Amino acid sequence: MRKRYKILIALGAILVLFLLLNFPYFWLQAKNLLFGPPQVQHQNSSDAGELIEPDILIIESLGIRAPIVYADEKMEEAFQSALANGVVHYPHTALPGEEGNVYIFGHSSDYVWSKGDYKTVFALLPEAEIGKKIIISNSQGKAFTYIVTDKFAAAADDVHLLSQETNGKRILTLQTSYPIGTALKRYIVIAKLLE
Repeated sequence: MRKRYKILIALGAILVLFLLLNFPYFWLQAKNLLFGPPQVQHQNSSDAGELIEPDILIIESLGIRAPIVYADEKMEEAFQSALANGVVHYPHTALPGEEGNVYIFGHSSDYVWSKGDYKTVFALLPEAEIGKKIIISNSQGKAFTYIVTDKFAAAADDVHLLSQETNGKRILTLQTSYPIGTALKRYIVIAKLLE
């Protein structure tokens, strides 16, 4: 009986630690359940071709608005530094509006003590609905509207998702770590450019 009690105490402590380490994620999830996604503000109607803030990603249906940071190198340290300032464009993938695969990734959760304001930017990404709009802008501020066509969990080492072989299509891939607090898998949202 005493051994079982110690095991329960240890499991409880692990659960509390997990909740504390991922508090921003759980707080965002709770607010979303109670009040819906946060409202995002943007300058214009963000229709395709409109000029908006440069290098920005907007998913109004999820309340997401974040700067797109362009990583210069494919190094974990560079990625983590860039993630503190927004969502990250994977090097050598298509640019917004271009033919190919624009690949952008962001945190779903990060440690409470980590730097940056975008530790949970993609916490609601699994809630993305097929047919909803994703707006991204290029460095000149030209807006491009993509429509969500697919979403799924993928293996963490599934590198085919970075492929630029799109048969002439213009797609956007968004990625975040999944499930919460781990990097065991990736949650992927695929969207197609609205022509």
